[in-house]
Amino acid sequence: MRIENVKLYSLLSAALLISTGPAIAANIPAITKEFPTIDPTHVGLLTTIPSLLVVFGILIGNRLEPWIGKKKTILIGLGLVFFSGIFPALKHDIFSLLFLSRCIFGLGIGLFNRLIIQMISDLYKNDLDKRAKAIGMESSFEGLGGICLTLLVGQLLKISWHTSFFVYALSLPIFLALFFFVPDNKKQIGKRKVEQKIIISDGSNDRRVYRLMIGYGILLFVIVTIFINYNIQITPLILEKNIGTATNGSNMIAFIGLGAFIAGFSFGKVFRLLKDYIMPVSILLIGIFMYVTTISESILLTTFCSMVIGFSFRCIMPYLLHTFTQQIAKMATLGTTVVLVSYNIGATLSPYEGAVFSQLLHIKAVQSLILANSIFLLLISIISLGVVFIKRKMNKAQSV
Repeated sequence: MRIENVKLYSLLSAALLISTGPAIAANIPAITKEFPTIDPTHVGLLTTIPSLLVVFGILIGNRLEPWIGKKKTILIGLGLVFFSGIFPALKHDIFSLLFLSRCIFGLGIGLFNRLIIQMISDLYKNDLDKRAKAIGMESSFEGLGGICLTLLVGQLLKISWHTSFFVYALSLPIFLALFFFVPDNKKQIGKRKVEQKIIISDGSNDRRVYRLMIGYGILLFVIVTIFINYNIQITPLILEKNIGTATNGSNMIAFIGLGAFIAGFSFGKVFRLLKDYIMPVSILLIGIFMYVTTISESILLTTFCSMVIGFSFRCIMPYLLHTFTQQIAKMATLGTTVVLVSYNIGATLSPYEGAVFSQLLHIKAVQSLILANSIFLLLISIISLGVVFIKRKMNKAQSV
């Protein structure tokens, strides 16, 4: 049991790095001053470009893992994160190298992002409740890593902007923990190849699962773009309504992270309570509390709403990952890939979501944009509640 816990926490430690791409956002003004000839928009990409490269990392990892195994692929990813992460602290006078290092950083995260989730689910393949709890913890560790490294960057920024990149040295002890405490899965590689060859049957069932994955992928992409856009727009909303300051907006984002963190640790209980209704109920709560922020005149109420929105959003990702990791190896790989790719593309394109909605609906006020997003989510939640209800009715009818 102790060995199992050591493996779990070694894997969870790697999850601390997954959401740390934007942790250096506070550096952007200083980097912009350092490189006055570079377009500020390109400098801003240093925080978002890793999300795009994560997608390519996931796809490369899918090809690499069957040949060298999960552990080695994860270690290669962690090695890339370490060297590219601290590179700007050592060499910071050439912007193109700085930009390249951030691209490699995202690539490294992508190599181990999916595999961490799969290895955690493999630990508890015979216990669905423990698996749900562990995947929820993975989600919490992601949020915790993002919060802690962002705070640490803020402190190191007092020395210099490039010194703050040393926060990514955290990946070295994580690399060592996985190297020493997580066993290799070499013996399982050949086995998996045989399994994949045997399972390519049941075409109708495969098509149904593929359709489900694509549907969930599109839905997740929409939710992520709206959620991340809310993170971007909450400070302008507070200022537009004249109920708080930019500092309150910053605190609001921290409370979104706190809600997400709580969701990860309580996911096991939430899953036992709601089962298949987790996704529609979560979307419903995001829509309701997003609407409340548009009519709220209290900074306290808006903060509470933001925390519930963060909590609800972070229930969606573990649910999808838990759902797909229960499939056979081939489907589990594809399912987690679809979820992570949808998430990262949605996060990358989220700044454009507000612009598209504003253009289509001819709205200029931030309040109107968030209101439109909330109504859209409420409609999606009603449709998805209906789909889950009908699906459960059909399953009951078939089992009788």
